[in-house]
Amino acid sequence: MLPAPLLSSYKTSRNAFGLSRLYYSTQPPSHDPEEFLSVQDLCDSVPAAADVLAAGDVGGVFGPYPNENSFLLGDWYWNHGAQKSQKSFKELIDIVASSKFKPEDVRSTRWSAINQALGLADFDEKAEGWEDEDAGWRRSPIAIDVPFHRQMKSSEGWRRLVIGHLYHRSITSVIKEKLSNPTDNQHFHYEPYGLFWRPMEGSEETRVHGEIYTSLSFQRAHQALQESPRELGCQLPRCIVAIMFWSDETLLTSFGKTKLWPVYMFFGNESKYRRCKPSLNLCNHIAYFESVSPILPLNSFIMLTSMY
Repeated sequence: MLPAPLLSSYKTSRNAFGLSRLYYSTQPPSHDPEEFLSVQDLCDSVPAAADVLAAGDVGGVFGPYPNENSFLLGDWYWNHGAQKSQKSFKELIDIVASSKFKPEDVRSTRWSAINQALGLADFDEKAEGWEDEDAGWRRSPIAIDVPFHRQMKSSEGWRRLVIGHLYHRSITSVIKEKLSNPTDNQHFHYEPYGLFWRPMEGSEETRVHGEIYTSLSFQRAHQALQESPRELGCQLPRCIVAIMFWSDETLLTSFGKTKLWPVYMFFGNESKYRRCKPSLNLCNHIAYFESVSPILPLNSFIMLTSMY
């Protein structure tokens, strides 16, 4: 059930689309993150290939390949299917028969070194490199308690074994960094509101759902926070920070077998349209899981543990 507003509510007038906002406070928020938004702020345009080539030097565009012809051959080899077909063969002929193709461009190309560079990941470095105080990364051991039968030699009945490590950042530190960034702050919704649509005067009003900060759950959490006791001597505004998590296994490149299982965190106080805009980099990496796969069969593991 929707709780009553804190004291009173403030409702805006309908805009050209028939939308209005209902704020659960006596006055509108200190700033409106969507006041000066444009279509360009909410989407990325894909640059033309000619613009990309003109934007930087050849080495920066085709690296680690030394030139365009080497890049085209490498792209054909890696990205045009593992089993070459007649179509793939024609694509190769088109590359080498082009008037721009120069044999000297590929004659001295170090293909093995390039393939190694393409398959190399930053995570292949030493584990100690993860422990960066400035970036906030930590490396913590993950242990599990393995039980032992009471007739085994282990007196405690169980033994703790380290099975891997978790690379992670402090969620609190990421939140502090976010809120202290002036650029992100101006697009951050600190106060929830209800979004309603009424096509014309006298018609029934319909609630619009689409953002976390316009949801009933966000409003309930915001109201509970405002009604809770304050910290002694603190008169600062209080707000809810909505955090969203997502994870999936990621293959780092098409040229190797290096994989990661990252954990991403987004802020629900930002519009979903901004979160989906890649150039804004609103995704925060907060952890990386290790993939655990058994090396020994179960019966071998039982025999191994019985030796303790």
